[in-house]
Amino acid sequence: MKNYFLILLLVISCARNQPKKISNDESINIAKIDSTEIDGKIPTPSKKPSAPKHIDTLNIPSQYIVTIPLEVNKKKIDIRLQLSMSEDFSGRKNYTIAEIQEDTNNLLPKSAYECIEGTIELQHWQAINKNSYYDTYDYYKNKDFKENDFANRKKIIFRNTDYNFITITDMNNDGYEDLLILDLASSMRDNDMYQFYKWSEKESKFIFVPDFFDKAAFYGWDKTGKYVITGVSDTKERKLYKNKIVGGKLKTIDQCTEYAVSDQLCW
Repeated sequence: MKNYFLILLLVISCARNQPKKISNDESINIAKIDSTEIDGKIPTPSKKPSAPKHIDTLNIPSQYIVTIPLEVNKKKIDIRLQLSMSEDFSGRKNYTIAEIQEDTNNLLPKSAYECIEGTIELQHWQAINKNSYYDTYDYYKNKDFKENDFANRKKIIFRNTDYNFITITDMNNDGYEDLLILDLASSMRDNDMYQFYKWSEKESKFIFVPDFFDKAAFYGWDKTGKYVITGVSDTKERKLYKNKIVGGKLKTIDQCTEYAVSDQLCW
């Protein structure tokens, strides 16, 4: 009898520890679940409901390239801007300019690209919708990712603020187009600083001319388009200089001061 009870206990113990038999269907289901978890396709419960996705975000890349095509002296220059998605403190998706890619023809020196990058970063409202990365992407997508509104060939007329930051013009009257690039990083209120890049026929590229404006702000040409207006302004007064180009350099022929308390303007 004792041996009978020992055998019975062994049979019960083996029955409890025997693994559950899984059908083929159950095995397939478990494999699918494991695979889905690895792929991150099983939604995890969240305390807060997820915000609805923007309808246009599904096919929008996190970064893309916008080209500024320039044609100067029958030479083509493509300045490429890489825009990347970023997130501000409020959680909105905005953009950052990650990089300005230099043209492979080396027509512009590195300082020109640095100036362009700094100016775009500070003046992004001019052509980029800063309120939404998605709106910015749609804006450029509709323009085939080309931005032609950054540059113009019109002379900047004094007291006329309707201009872009890259100006293509024959600044020194030598028969070749030069470049004026707005340098917002060095500018102050009411003092727009510009960098001047003259075209070198000998080297067939642009050369940076430092201190061409003698550390003064460049306000444009006078109404006749013959004289260059430069100066320095503060809250009380604006000292202005009328210049003409002599030997590729500025030569002051007249000067004047405008005061904040007076309505009298120079030229």
